[in-house]
Amino acid sequence: MVEAMKQGKHVVTANKFALATCGKELLDTASEFGVKLSYEASVAGGIPIIHGITESLTANKILNIVGIINGTTNYILTKMTKFGMEFEDALKEAQEKGYAEADPTSDIEAYDAMYKLGILSSLSFGGYINVDSIYREGITSINSVDIEYAREFGYVIKLLAIAKDIDGSVELRVHPAMIPASHPLANVNDSFNAIFIKGNAVGDLMLYGRGAGDLPTGSAVVGDIISTLKNQSDIQASTHMVNKSEPKIKDMEDTRCEYYIRVTASDTPGTLGAIANIFGNNGVSLASVIQKGKGDVNVPLVFVTHETLERNINKSIKEIKAMEAVVKVDNIIRVEDI
Repeated sequence: MVEAMKQGKHVVTANKFALATCGKELLDTASEFGVKLSYEASVAGGIPIIHGITESLTANKILNIVGIINGTTNYILTKMTKFGMEFEDALKEAQEKGYAEADPTSDIEAYDAMYKLGILSSLSFGGYINVDSIYREGITSINSVDIEYAREFGYVIKLLAIAKDIDGSVELRVHPAMIPASHPLANVNDSFNAIFIKGNAVGDLMLYGRGAGDLPTGSAVVGDIISTLKNQSDIQASTHMVNKSEPKIKDMEDTRCEYYIRVTASDTPGTLGAIANIFGNNGVSLASVIQKGKGDVNVPLVFVTHETLERNINKSIKEIKAMEAVVKVDNIIRVEDI
């Protein structure tokens, strides 16, 4: 791409990895040589999110972005939620249908969503963002037990990409989250994507559509080509990430969420109370506690917290894992009441 731009060629790309990791270099080159770099297809397939941010919403300060921006993981989680499939079976079906690669690591470990969030955040929050500063967690730990507990609490599990401008710092994270079943994002299924954007003037917007597949991606690529051809006489480089300092990134330890925590522990007197005390001593307030499997040697304990700091959860989990009665901390999933 760099060599093409140095030769005076306009470039249209869907390469999210290159844009997320080398975007500043690419856009600097486009600016230097007076060519256009277009990349609508790099995020959310056929959804016109890049043009939305860089053109339609330029009168706004973007306050936050919350979205489902990986079709593969959304397909897998949909199959697990609606049809009771286990992760491996849902992944295999996604591969058979062409939604997942033979090596699905980039999707299921959330690298793909991380790259896309890096692009959106760089355009939205005033400067190029290093993707290594984005907290990332994939969906491989999600299983049918967590899906059912989520349903019991009135939630659905989705892989969310979240970016928020909070008091001058940008909060960036990609991870599975429980969201209310009544929320529009909870009903975004299969390979579809959806992105919520909040602007200071326009308020809340939601863009929805196919986020994967040859036709949606092709639509975005061809759209960029046509746009470039139509504006040959007035070409300007897409410099939204250029010549701006990197925004201050909020430490993940300072983020605030509610949490779902599933623990396997021995069914002995005082175990539940001891765990609850650890949470309390670390400033974590519990909203719900469930114990099932009465009479078994080991039983599942499920805790849902009120909103608290990530560091308080991490301190609590470290102490809980050290308890003799605790067999395993099975899973921790953030709860987003968006």
